[in-house]
Amino acid sequence: MKGRIGLALSWHEFVERTRDRWVLVISVLFALLAVGTSLYGRGAEADVQMLTGPSLVTLATLFVPLTGAVLGHDAIVGERERNTLGLLLSLPASRLEILAAKFVGRLLALALAVGLGLGLAALVAGGDEAPILMQLFVPTLILGAVFLSLGLFISTFSRRQTTAASLVVALWFLLVFFYDLGLLGLLIFTDGAVSTETIARLVFSNPAGLYRLEMMELFAGPELVDDLGVAVELPGTFVRAAMWTAWTAIPLAMSALIMTCRRTQK
Repeated sequence: MKGRIGLALSWHEFVERTRDRWVLVISVLFALLAVGTSLYGRGAEADVQMLTGPSLVTLATLFVPLTGAVLGHDAIVGERERNTLGLLLSLPASRLEILAAKFVGRLLALALAVGLGLGLAALVAGGDEAPILMQLFVPTLILGAVFLSLGLFISTFSRRQTTAASLVVALWFLLVFFYDLGLLGLLIFTDGAVSTETIARLVFSNPAGLYRLEMMELFAGPELVDDLGVAVELPGTFVRAAMWTAWTAIPLAMSALIMTCRRTQK
C-alpha cells in the first residue's frame, strides 16, 4: 500500500509541476537559448568541445539551479498554506516517504525540462556532436537535484510561500553569482595572500562551481581549467561523488528531521 501511495504522490507531483507556469517559462527559455547556442556553433563551424559544449555548460549553470530551486520551494509550505498538509500527512505513509515522493516527482519534471533543452540542442547540432552534448544530461540533472533538495529544505521551515520563494532566489544568487565574486574579492582584499589551492577548494565546495569545472574539463580538457586560474587538480571521482551525494542527501535528511519534529501541523 505504501509503495502505491508513494508512486501515486510522485506522479501527482510530476503532473502538477509540468503545469507550473514559472517552471515552464524557465524551461522554455533554457531550451530556446540552448538551441540558439547550438545553431551559432553550427553556423560558425566551431568545435563542439570548444564552443557549443562550454556555452551550454554556462547556460545550464544559470538556469538549471534556478529551475530546481523553484520546483522545490513550495513543496511543503505550499501544502501548509492551502491547508492540505494535514490531509497529506494523514495518508498511510511516513513523512519521509511523502518527502521522497515529492522529491522524485519534481525531479522527474526537472529531468523533462533538462532533457528538452539539451535534446533540442543536440538535435540541432546533429552528426557526431549530438552524443557529446548529451553527456551533459546526467551531470546537469544532478546539479538540479542539489538545488531541488535545497529548495525542499527551505520549504520545510518557511512559514509562507513568498518567504520560501525569496529565500531560494537569494540562495541561487549566492551560489551561482556572488560566491565566485566573493572569492575574487577575497583574493583582491588579501592581495593574493590566500593560496591558489585554498581558492580551488572553495570553488569545489560550491555545487555550481564544481559542476562548471567538471564540465569544462570534460569538453576542453585540464588545460582550460588551468587557464581559468584553477591550478589544482579536481578531486577524484569518489570524492566528487561523495560531495554530490552530500549536497543532495543532507538537505533532504534535514527536511525529514524538521517534518518529523513538527508533529502538529496546520
